[in-house]
Amino acid sequence: MRIQPPLPEEYQRLDADELQRRIAARKKEMGAALCILGHHYQRDEVIQFADFVGDSLKLSQQAASRKDARFIVFCGVHFMAESADVLSAPEQVVCLPNLRAGCEMAEMADEAAAATALDEIRQAAAGQRIIPITYVNSTAAIKALTARAGGACCTSSNARGVFEWALAPQSTGGAAADKIFAIPDQHLARNTALAMGFAPDDCAVYSPDLPGGGLSADQIRRAKFILWKGYCYIHQVFRPQHVAAARQKHPGIRVMVHPECPQEVVALADAAGSTEQIIQAVAAAAPGSQWAIGTESNLVQRLARRHADQFIRLLSDSPAICRQMYSIDLPHLLWTLDNLAAGRVVNRVSVPATIAADARVALRRMIDIRA
Repeated sequence: MRIQPPLPEEYQRLDADELQRRIAARKKEMGAALCILGHHYQRDEVIQFADFVGDSLKLSQQAASRKDARFIVFCGVHFMAESADVLSAPEQVVCLPNLRAGCEMAEMADEAAAATALDEIRQAAAGQRIIPITYVNSTAAIKALTARAGGACCTSSNARGVFEWALAPQSTGGAAADKIFAIPDQHLARNTALAMGFAPDDCAVYSPDLPGGGLSADQIRRAKFILWKGYCYIHQVFRPQHVAAARQKHPGIRVMVHPECPQEVVALADAAGSTEQIIQAVAAAAPGSQWAIGTESNLVQRLARRHADQFIRLLSDSPAICRQMYSIDLPHLLWTLDNLAAGRVVNRVSVPATIAADARVALRRMIDIRA
């Protein structure tokens, strides 16, 4: 269990200007030895201090390329810091400013339950080849389990390519899967399967809280995709009625949503894409373009400011905020930097070597497929 020590009162008393001044001074003092990473969903006051801004995998790869960075401070959530530790050099230290910054979706799948599920699916599938595909939004232990079972990781932007690799015959470099076991986000997996031309009935949802996942042996045998019952609560904010309301209020508006959204929302949207794909689509759009975007609020607001010549709004009227990401703020960032500068490592995220080695295999398979 991750326990965040109480923040010293002196940090809680500082106003925003003083916090920013002191963080900037620490960054300058530590120089190349420090690398701060900021996820797209992070608040702006933290993002301003990031050396790199991006999605979780891209940030981890960028940090690993900074060989001179002794300390990597990840302003994201726990599984992201784990990936940074897996991909970075042994001498590099990865810290998370607030250990309460977890990910509810990643924590919906633990290694023991996933291993049990894989065994149950194999038994019910009667000799069919099962290949797990794990979303990068997962723990290092789940990534390691995936590698040991012959599977690979995927991102929201390359999920289709990885799924196609899993189903392709070994003679063409594929994994020759009869079935894909997708962990932990059911919505990304379902949306990907349907985009590939499969039918809704080709997907079956495995619930770890029910005996046998709540599936009969026949349901498992007939399904092409077994989906772990996980989800991102942020993207469940968006509903079909939001799409209808946006179109009614803004005729001609283009609706783009993240593939972690429910399938009925994706089906009504003009496009679905990863965070990076959403950013690229808006950047390539003509002045005067109108967008209703279904993803985390901080990113949408940032896009609206960056592209003031376009009309950009959140798809829903209510905010879609990652509460865990929000637990990282300027006081926790300064506290982390002050300790590192004084030679005290706090909130280190370190993946055991054996788990890291296997998790690295799952990530490497994904990167090779993408290439």
